[in-house]
Amino acid sequence: MANAVLIVEDEQSASRLIASICAELYLASQATASGKDAQTLCAQAAEAGAPFACVVLDLALAELDGFQFALAARAAAWGKALPLIIVSGIYKQLPPDFAARARPTAFFAKPFDVQPLRAALTRVCGIQEPPSVAGLIDDTPVAQLFIDLFRAKATGTLSLSQDPTRRVITFQQGQIRFAQANIKTETVGAAQIASGLIKQASFDRAVALAKQQKTQLHEALATERVLSPDQLKVALKQQTVEVCVNALHWTVGAHRFEPQPAETVAILPDARTSPVALVLEGAKKVSPEDSKKWLEAHAQQRIRRSAELERELFSVKSAWPGESITPLVTGGKSVGEVLARVKDAELPLLHYLCMSGLLTLTGGAQAQKPVAPAGPSDEDRGKIFTTLESSARRMLFGERDHLAEASHYEVLCVGRDISAEDLKQAYFGQAKRFHSDSFSGVELGSARRLAEELFSKVNEAYQVLSDKEKRSEYDVFLDRKAKGLPTDVGAILRAEAVFQKGELLFKAGKWEDAEALFREAIALNHAEAEFHAYLGMAMFRSKGKADEALQQVEKALEFDPRLRSGTLFAAQLLVELGEVERGKVLLRRAIDKDPDFDEGRSLLRTLREKPAEQKKGGFFGRLLKK
Repeated sequence: MANAVLIVEDEQSASRLIASICAELYLASQATASGKDAQTLCAQAAEAGAPFACVVLDLALAELDGFQFALAARAAAWGKALPLIIVSGIYKQLPPDFAARARPTAFFAKPFDVQPLRAALTRVCGIQEPPSVAGLIDDTPVAQLFIDLFRAKATGTLSLSQDPTRRVITFQQGQIRFAQANIKTETVGAAQIASGLIKQASFDRAVALAKQQKTQLHEALATERVLSPDQLKVALKQQTVEVCVNALHWTVGAHRFEPQPAETVAILPDARTSPVALVLEGAKKVSPEDSKKWLEAHAQQRIRRSAELERELFSVKSAWPGESITPLVTGGKSVGEVLARVKDAELPLLHYLCMSGLLTLTGGAQAQKPVAPAGPSDEDRGKIFTTLESSARRMLFGERDHLAEASHYEVLCVGRDISAEDLKQAYFGQAKRFHSDSFSGVELGSARRLAEELFSKVNEAYQVLSDKEKRSEYDVFLDRKAKGLPTDVGAILRAEAVFQKGELLFKAGKWEDAEALFREAIALNHAEAEFHAYLGMAMFRSKGKADEALQQVEKALEFDPRLRSGTLFAAQLLVELGEVERGKVLLRRAIDKDPDFDEGRSLLRTLREKPAEQKKGGFFGRLLKK
């Protein structure tokens, strides 16, 4: 089952672009800048029974250029029928003689358009575009749809309808990028009118412009300068969250998911939010009584934490501080057993974790309707397997359970200090175990799909660990997971970008706007100490409540006791509260641990020069202006 693409390209930006296209198509990819290494990789892959689906080949390479590689491939057993997609920044068209001998499947001159290359990979690798999926919300809850699409890393639009109401939610690689509805209260600007940020007359003017020019309302709001760019971004994020959370509570209606190209989705506003975070938020608006009824109806079913929940435990802890459910749902307990030990206030959380599939339910009279094809018991019923076949099936089912939550290192049976050469050998060994050729002529029944899934898991593990950059990121992921810190690298990077924008607004004195962005950054990555420190200070500057602000800053110092900004903010807030001596002690301790803390030394000197009985607000106000 050849489903991996070899990228032979020495230009890093082009290599990453091609790899990203492969990822969108759910194709594994491996990259090398050397034509010589590419030859070795292709030969080894073919020998292991897992040849590459195709090679994307640049012509200008430092070691064994693309011309030499292509001709050598056609002369070798492993390369006679190997599909070649050739790219070049030098040639606008291939030399006829070379083209006749290399027989490329496609050729693209740089800079090439993404869509034609994507189409070529789709055709060459035999990828079938996923079909539209439609059904009733009565049968599949919206929370389950969200997590199913998140799990599949889907890109496209999910339409939810309940005449005459309609909500359209756009997914990008499993994340919710944007959502809108034909409900007035969920339209961008509605919340801003209610809060007094914008006037009704200004909003109505933008609505009229949108209708006249047949543009989106958010574009008209920007054109008419009703909202600043930063305010509009916050408003669109708020709209997306509102539409999705309200959709989660629909129990009847119709749903339809239609896959879309990444380019189509990319033109929409980027208000990306995790479906998991929205499911957790939606649970907060459900009454414990309603949740209890649902849970009692599923009391006999067994609970197991899904892989997605394991990766998103930090989100649960952040959205539901102090929750007691996730530690309970282990050891194959039933819903009834967990229900008896959960506080009433946490019943909605248990309800939504189960309903969405973040907690998987098995067995019992109320088992959920299967979304996948018939399970093993149905497919294998009535079949008689030989001793060899039964042994192969036991091995595959055992490996499925063994590797269900395994790291990439565990999948390949290697340690974290493995060398590149040893890693390659381990990959070929594991790939051969699960390749379809290893089971040629063997009736596996339902276990046939397991072999394919395990083969894909081995490919994914090697794709990540054989790439230095991806491996480095993955090691960070494992370390953060072990410490209970957020592990979504994309969310962490988005959080940092949001924080930096908030910091600029903070320095410009736009406290409320800064506070909103700091809260958004914390929602994406709650473990970053500096986010909490700046949020506390923004809260104080906008609302003047030093005690509440100090609690937030102290939370930052719990994460990182040596955080300089947190120490300065805490000392200043203590002064504002009249506790000057506590502020001095805090600064002295920080300076003892960090002798280069010049800002702290300067503030401590200023405090020593001023009398302790300053009137609240006066001295502090002057400090902040320094």
